Amino acid sequence: MNQFLPFHVPDIGEEEIQSVVETLRSGWLTTGSKTKQFEAEFA
Repeated sequence: MNQFLPFHVPDIGEEEIQSVVETLRSGWLTTGSKTKQFEAEFA
C-alpha cells in the first residue's frame, strides 16, 4: 500500500503569494525590510 496521506493541506492565498513574490524580487531574503518587520512584530 503506497497511498500518500497528507498531514495538512496548506491554505496559501494570493496575499501570501504576493508577499513572497515581493520579497524575492527585492533581492533581500534574510536582511531586508520584511525581516525587520517580522522581527519587530514577533519580539
